[in-house]
Amino acid sequence: MQCSVECGSGTQQREVICIRKTESSFEMLNPYECAHLQRPPSQQSCELKPCGAKWFSTEWSTCSKSCEGGFRVREVRCLSDEMTPSAKCESQLKPEEKETCNTQDCVPEIDENCKDKYYNCNVVVQARLCVYTYYKTACCASCLRVANRQSGFLGRR
Repeated sequence: MQCSVECGSGTQQREVICIRKTESSFEMLNPYECAHLQRPPSQQSCELKPCGAKWFSTEWSTCSKSCEGGFRVREVRCLSDEMTPSAKCESQLKPEEKETCNTQDCVPEIDENCKDKYYNCNVVVQARLCVYTYYKTACCASCLRVANRQSGFLGRR
């Protein structure tokens, strides 16, 4: 009867059968023949050593820049078995909370007047805000890049 978990609260299961002992052996019977007897439980809870605290992290955020090296972040927390904050996690095992992304060079645009004026134009593109004049101007290069990709895709149908 092994516990269903390696740590914390689990369950143990066993098979309960109806048998009759004869002088030299055991004989398995139909369950109804034991119906007048109290049936032993076939499942019980088991409590093993505490699991301890573990590191949990959210998904990465979107990258802060679309090219030339941005960063992305995530939340990392140490939580106990009860999912409450804990200080018992090993600090050397803590996952990274920040990392670089989109380190490739930006592709120069043909139109020198068409430049991204804000660092978060990738968010504007992802939110599909390029249809608005303000964002189309503020994030000209990113919006133009997306428009060229979409027209190229539609042209191949």
